[in-house]
Amino acid sequence: MPFAPQADPPSWPTRLALACLALALGGCGMVRATSLAPRLTEPLSSSGGRSCAVTNQSAEQVFRSARNGVAVVRTDNGLGSAFVVAQQNGRTYLVTNNHVVAGSAPAELKWVDGSSDRAAVVARGTGETPTTDLALLAVEGTRGQRLQLSDHPSAVGKEVFVIGAPKGLEFSLSRGVVSSLRDQDGILQIDAAVNPGNSGGPVLDASNCVAGIATFKFKDSEGLNFAVSAATVRSFLNNLPADSEEAASGGASVCVFRSADSGGAERIPCRLRRAQGGNGQTLYDLAWADGSRSLYAFFDDGTVSIRGDDGQGGSFGDQGTFKVDPEGVSILSSRRSMAFIPGLNPVLN
Repeated sequence: MPFAPQADPPSWPTRLALACLALALGGCGMVRATSLAPRLTEPLSSSGGRSCAVTNQSAEQVFRSARNGVAVVRTDNGLGSAFVVAQQNGRTYLVTNNHVVAGSAPAELKWVDGSSDRAAVVARGTGETPTTDLALLAVEGTRGQRLQLSDHPSAVGKEVFVIGAPKGLEFSLSRGVVSSLRDQDGILQIDAAVNPGNSGGPVLDASNCVAGIATFKFKDSEGLNFAVSAATVRSFLNNLPADSEEAASGGASVCVFRSADSGGAERIPCRLRRAQGGNGQTLYDLAWADGSRSLYAFFDDGTVSIRGDDGQGGSFGDQGTFKVDPEGVSILSSRRSMAFIPGLNPVLN
């Protein structure tokens, strides 16, 4: 059953150290995306579509209002949940956990009215930490109902409701409160019941806005359940890399890459985004049109730190050197791979 963790979980200090590392390396971490990944606009604000309730609602009202935006996710590897975050350009987009759809072909979605759809996985977080355990699904047509991500941070004691399919019991509701805020408010600790099958489902507040996404629980414990915050989900959606069609059609650059074991260099459409790390470092997040992704931090001693994601589930860290010339910056990794980013004069750390 794809619900993490099944083995004894590491201590919170270990989890927080890993999560903070991912945050320092660029928000939600690197995101792998296919050509179906959109430029989402709907999750970015509360304008348009469904908005949060003005007054607090009962558990019955929350469930009745939100159930059409929730889907049960079935894959060859198990069961989870998802919820609708956008409906645009003839498609419906849902967020779930990366571990729910890890290594899976298209997922089967079931809606509360009993209808079903096949969903493609169009973007994934790295899944290396709880805050990067996110994925975006796409369904053809306008399906379900969009749930609004909360614009406000959660607070300890706030009432929350979880909708999902615990142990396969589809469209179940559990209720509790926010017990604590972890990882700079990126993780909500909740005491609402969460079980395998809840992963990827919405954690809603009493105003019927999504406060987070149910992600994991501590094994052999009572009421120690955790959700990725709405702010982290929004950051994931805001940082979807440009797909290959968009990159090739304009608004992007053409970078050069040569691997250590190949004879020739490839010219690949790419898009560069400057970011700020948690420790104040300036980072450069490069999305390649083939779905891979690189993150660079340049230093005044001529070295560069590199974090890479091959777009197929593999990631690595490396060190290298760089050289700036009038046309851009050349990067040579310790593995002797080379990348050239045109027009970049990087800020040095």
